[in-house]
Amino acid sequence: MKYLEIKEIFTNNLKGFDLKIPLNCLVVITGPSGAGKSSLAIDTIAKEGIRRIYQILNYSQQTILNNLHQAKFVSPTPPVIAISQGVKGWNPYKTVGEFLYIYQTLFLLFQEYGEYKCSKCGEFNRVSEINQVIKWYQDLEEGKRFYFLLPLVETSPKALEFLVSQGYTKYLIDEKEIDLSEEKIPNQFKKVYLVLDRIIKEKATLERFVENLRISLYLNQGRIQLRLKEGKEYIFNLKPQCLNCGNQLQIKWIKCKSCKGLGYKEKRECEKCEGLKLDSIILESKMFKRHIKEILNFTLEEFYKFLSELKLSKNLKLWKESILNKLRKAFFLEMGNLKISSPVFKLSVGERKLLELLFIFSTNLNNIIYVLDEPTLGLDIKRREKLLFFLRELIKKDNSVIVVEHDPFIISNADFIIELGPEGGERGGYLIKADFKEKFFKTKDSLTSKYLEGEFKIRTLLSLEKKNELISIDLNGEKIDLLKGNINLIYGETGAKKTPFFYSLCEALEKEGEKVLLIETTFLDKKTDLVISYTGIWDDLREILIKLPFARIKGLEKRHFSFYTKEGVCSGCKGRGKKILDTENIKIEFLCEQCLGKRLNQEVLNLTYKGFKISEIFDFTIDMVFPLVNNIYSIKEKILHLKNLNLSYLKLGQDIRELSGGEKNRLFLAKNLFDNRDFDFLFLEFPLQGLHLKDVENFLRWLEDLKIKEKTIVILETNPLAIFLCNWIIEIQDGKARFIGESQKWVKEIEKTINKKNLTIYQKIFD
Repeated sequence: MKYLEIKEIFTNNLKGFDLKIPLNCLVVITGPSGAGKSSLAIDTIAKEGIRRIYQILNYSQQTILNNLHQAKFVSPTPPVIAISQGVKGWNPYKTVGEFLYIYQTLFLLFQEYGEYKCSKCGEFNRVSEINQVIKWYQDLEEGKRFYFLLPLVETSPKALEFLVSQGYTKYLIDEKEIDLSEEKIPNQFKKVYLVLDRIIKEKATLERFVENLRISLYLNQGRIQLRLKEGKEYIFNLKPQCLNCGNQLQIKWIKCKSCKGLGYKEKRECEKCEGLKLDSIILESKMFKRHIKEILNFTLEEFYKFLSELKLSKNLKLWKESILNKLRKAFFLEMGNLKISSPVFKLSVGERKLLELLFIFSTNLNNIIYVLDEPTLGLDIKRREKLLFFLRELIKKDNSVIVVEHDPFIISNADFIIELGPEGGERGGYLIKADFKEKFFKTKDSLTSKYLEGEFKIRTLLSLEKKNELISIDLNGEKIDLLKGNINLIYGETGAKKTPFFYSLCEALEKEGEKVLLIETTFLDKKTDLVISYTGIWDDLREILIKLPFARIKGLEKRHFSFYTKEGVCSGCKGRGKKILDTENIKIEFLCEQCLGKRLNQEVLNLTYKGFKISEIFDFTIDMVFPLVNNIYSIKEKILHLKNLNLSYLKLGQDIRELSGGEKNRLFLAKNLFDNRDFDFLFLEFPLQGLHLKDVENFLRWLEDLKIKEKTIVILETNPLAIFLCNWIIEIQDGKARFIGESQKWVKEIEKTINKKNLTIYQKIFD
């Protein structure tokens, strides 16, 4: 077996361990949130693969240096394709068709097969390349006789007299053949064709045929009618001008001027193009007897049927099969109901994740390492099974798959498991265990093996007492019950329209005057704050610091303690915390030697509080700083929330871009709770993202504390673990409630429709 061998891995918080990862198999990296899983998978392995590709392609040193990591790769590294955690920050107006390259494909087909509507007279026209007309001639049966006709737009006596003077004397006038060198021009007529030539198909006449094409471009801009003796007509147009009126045709896809090609104005459908992004004259044009507008409104299933029935030229056959193959995979993932024109902002998190995965599964590559960070986000149990099928298909093509994942089903079906830990942040980054599945579970000496083998269990308080009160909400004529003071789950298959239901339920409660706090899923990848500033702890602390004698003597005010003012930030790095060496060929980012990444000026960093410099306090963890500030109520409250969400190991001066996905989401959750203390209903969107089983247990304890305070919690999740955390389930199908009731009753019912063995993998983790 081949291995990817890495030594002395120090990337981010990783502690310098060595690792041998088997290739051509499914490898899962797991462990508590913040343990360094993404640091190993994305920041080390993926970046090394990318760096080597850059070297092969002779990219600049700048690009290569920006992809450096701290590890030694002993073995050869195959090319890498990676998808990081969460879903891409796509343009919200990008459509399913654009993402799957269907829009681009339709544009190419439109160039060859489009029937362009004339904006002046409304006639539909085809435009052909010269080689298409020549091919028509070559495919014509030998000995066939035909007229080479030029339809004339300008048919005034003067125009005809000019053509006659140039030697073009034979015409079809209202279907009667006339030689104008011998006869006069009729006083009245409707349609006139110049008879350029009469040809018998023979090998020797090809040159003559091509010369006629050249003449047609000169005489009437390449508008041609080839009429066989038996009457069948073939019309060709070599230039984008209307055959009927000579008006210039629009053959390229031009953007709708009203919405500038976005399709939507502030997420509302553009009235002019109806969300299809194109100018009306393009939408009214045709292709294969269908209006472009109709095609763009197809679902993926409808487009598949449409495309599969088309008879395309030989050079497009491979392309056609490639698109059809991609669509078949979309159907396997049950995405066929998505419309080509659906924009990203209308898709659920799970549907967006499926689109990302579809892109990966559609690549026909070999000997690649695929690195996927939490690919199960937003996927229900059935689609997790299908995800596993596709991962196995990639491996069959001699590829390797490395997945960062907490999902018990994926872990149980892995070939090789790597566990990092034992905790997050500085307490993590150690290699706890790395072995093939059978050996990994043989000895229960890690958190993951203990949970999955049933030695450790997540304890829940799911028993329902008679005193539990139901809250009834009228949601568009549908009665929805919530269990007051308990954990309610909005669940359903990916694409079941759970998200609109979730938001509508939230709005309905607000309209009834209830105090509701909605915390949406978010990704803080681009946020440049430090933990101390993002949480608001610094704002509270500086109110104390500006009153210190040393600060008052120096005349320091609020602006001197700000991360955003010229008086407050470090003069060496302008508040970035890092400096950039940028030369012609090299760009290197390194820690600012003045503030050591803390971003503030030296006067503030050198202030002391209870015997510690502010620069030292920035290096404290949340646990360490607690004794210093437990007399400041506003800070104490924030710290207790962070401790309850198991984030007490974070450093105050830590850049939040360095945090794991699970850490970022919990930090975002904590911040929202700081800012919004007065609520009775808490709505949480995908709160289990990035959480290990141990983190899930801690999160459940936090939810139970809210229950004690009689808060009603509503969770939107597709993670099967959520089923066993909640007291009450509302299952959604096509935006409507299919089931409302106790979670235990729902589990018994659902066992009939899904693989019971896979459900048991999740069920046995709970007490």
